[in-house]
Amino acid sequence: MVVISGKYRARKLISLDSTNTRPTSARMKEDMFNILNNYFIYEGKKSLDLFAGSGALSLEGLSRGVNFAVLNDHYQPAINIINENFRGVESWEYAVYQKDYLQLLELLILKKDQFDLIYLDPPFSEIEYYFNVFEKILANNLLKNWGIVVVECAGKFDLSIANGLTLLKSKAYKNKNLYFFRLERE
Repeated sequence: MVVISGKYRARKLISLDSTNTRPTSARMKEDMFNILNNYFIYEGKKSLDLFAGSGALSLEGLSRGVNFAVLNDHYQPAINIINENFRGVESWEYAVYQKDYLQLLELLILKKDQFDLIYLDPPFSEIEYYFNVFEKILANNLLKNWGIVVVECAGKFDLSIANGLTLLKSKAYKNKNLYFFRLERE
């Protein structure tokens, strides 16, 4: 795995040898960021990755101009990998948490934090993860207006879960699907 583009381009990344994480494939990551380029300006933006794994998506975003990234993973070995992959990245560019995703969302709600870009790729395909995250995002203004949520999931995504967001694009792969949603408030 490597960073594809930007200031950290060609940086080699390590990932976990574990069934607890599923790194985004190089092809899917490249497609994801190519699609985002059509809808999103990275500079000065803030991102959130609730299930960060290796941190590859957040590091790619930072490399392309995201100003600040919040990464979270409940699994300690994933935190170790994130810290290794982010070695040499300025500490003011990111924050790493090791919390249950709902605990982190509650903390972010208390801080009245908001994000321009949210990556959502939970470790399992249980609909509960997606439902809980979208419910918290929409009920608590965690996503800024015109912000984007990128969803990776196995199988088809139940679009009713993202009620209140506009589906910008979806793309099917052999074992996964990508969905891009945007919050468009008047």
